[in-house]
Amino acid sequence: MKIAHIADPHLGYRVYNRITSQGLNRREADVFQAFRQALAKVVEIAPDVILIAGDMFHIVRPSNLTIQQTFREFTALRNKTDAPIVIIGGNHDSPRSADTGCILDLFCNVPDIYVAHSEYVQVKLDNLDMSIFCLCHRALPQINSIKIEPDPSSKYNVLMVHGTVEGVIRHAYDLHEISRAQVVSDAWDYVAFGHYHIFEELAPNAYYSGSLEYTSTNIWSEIKQPKGIIEYNLDEHKLMQFHEIDTREVIDLRPIDAKGISAADLNTIIKRRIESIEGGHKNKIIRLMIENLHRSAQAELDFSLVRQVRSEALHFELQLRPPTRDGRTLTSGSDTGVAKTLEEEWDEFAKAYDTPAGIDKQRFTNLGRDYLMKMAQSD
Repeated sequence: MKIAHIADPHLGYRVYNRITSQGLNRREADVFQAFRQALAKVVEIAPDVILIAGDMFHIVRPSNLTIQQTFREFTALRNKTDAPIVIIGGNHDSPRSADTGCILDLFCNVPDIYVAHSEYVQVKLDNLDMSIFCLCHRALPQINSIKIEPDPSSKYNVLMVHGTVEGVIRHAYDLHEISRAQVVSDAWDYVAFGHYHIFEELAPNAYYSGSLEYTSTNIWSEIKQPKGIIEYNLDEHKLMQFHEIDTREVIDLRPIDAKGISAADLNTIIKRRIESIEGGHKNKIIRLMIENLHRSAQAELDFSLVRQVRSEALHFELQLRPPTRDGRTLTSGSDTGVAKTLEEEWDEFAKAYDTPAGIDKQRFTNLGRDYLMKMAQSD
């Protein structure tokens, strides 16, 4: 008995204001291409069950085009496999109010697709003698009152969860941390997690599959981690394979410490860093951090080179960090006393800001970053 475990497609994700020849946002097209790859891999694996562990969409109200394309992909998938598909709601695609309809319900119109986005529910697949228990993101506030345990009448019992388990990196917007004892147990044949964007094993029968593309607020922390889907054998209690998915190339260049370096030498180092990118910088997502850079030296940077790279890369993020007041060297991993970039300060403000009803916080955040990038490009 095999399952395919997918999580966090984030369809409809948009950033950087670059468009394709068809008029689509470039990153939105990348994300959808990764989803297509994942479904093609599912067909190749030929699993008995397909699990999608939350955040199918990046926002609660995706565009009509995103909905139409997704529905079309699921319809095409159904013509290639009869494996049931179980989808749970994540924090991005589930409305806060129970009175608000959820777009995920649309996919219940495709045969053998089951959706859970508001409550903890059990999906029984009698023909497979299997129960899928769905702990969606909106059910997490009630987790301490939920009896989370397998059904002894089913041969196979699978738990699917969208949330942060203790011991995994917790984000500022994670209001509920899940105790490992509540969800990780040998009693389950498999536990499929979503929400954390990096592939990670919590136990031999419990995994985060990670996202299909780089769609988190801090993609730089993920660049050495592959993206893909999980193939797991329930009878053998074994991870068969993590199938990698091709993504847009994301590069975090080695930071430059500008302390004691002349402007001319600094410009030479910047140019060399960019030229060191294997295959060139065009159409890639790139970050270069310059630390200990005094404001007086910023004016002497070669911004003509920066503008050229920004025009040719999909995204080039140049982060300029001034020295701390006590003269300590800044590092990208520092926490206290580090001067933040405008983009980082904006992200923190946007996360804390109480956006009005009907305004998507992630889109609001991305729009602010795009404006800051335009300002930098016009320098």
